[in-house]
Amino acid sequence: MLFILEYLPIALFFIFYLIGDIFIATGVLMIGTVLQILCLKFMREVITPRHWIILGVVLVFGAITLFLRDEWFIKIKVTIIYVAIALLLLVGLWWRKQSPLQSLLGHEIKLPAFAWRRLTYAWVVFTLTLAAVNLYIAQYMSLDVWVNFKVFGTLAATIVFTVFTGAYMFRHHTDIEKDSKELE
Repeated sequence: MLFILEYLPIALFFIFYLIGDIFIATGVLMIGTVLQILCLKFMREVITPRHWIILGVVLVFGAITLFLRDEWFIKIKVTIIYVAIALLLLVGLWWRKQSPLQSLLGHEIKLPAFAWRRLTYAWVVFTLTLAAVNLYIAQYMSLDVWVNFKVFGTLAATIVFTVFTGAYMFRHHTDIEKDSKELE
């Protein structure tokens, strides 16, 4: 259910882009993102900073897009979100001296501190790369190419990168209980 809820706004955006236009799709994306947060609250699920960033950026850049009737603002929203995520990861790592990924997943997955740092830096590079690619496609390619990249390209890239992240985590995973029993 959470997986469907996570991708519902972007799926609705794509459908309404196909049957309408970018402006209708943008309005639907804005409504869908608000409904996503409301559903998460209703289901008593954790709403992460990423959810709030996405909501804020979608509402601000969606509103500007609709008000000015200029698709550029909804296109650059993706870049802003990915840069914000990268900055949050870096600030968390440098300021709190702990990986934000470890804060989110550390209770379920035990990794050495160096592995959490590497994963954080890898996600920073990944999100900044997606931000740059989005900016390039938004600037130099057609709206149809950008919509397909946004809906399918970023999703595919994220899935592939997540699989590599999982493999890296598996490689460095430590079983704390097993380790402590072996020390006895």
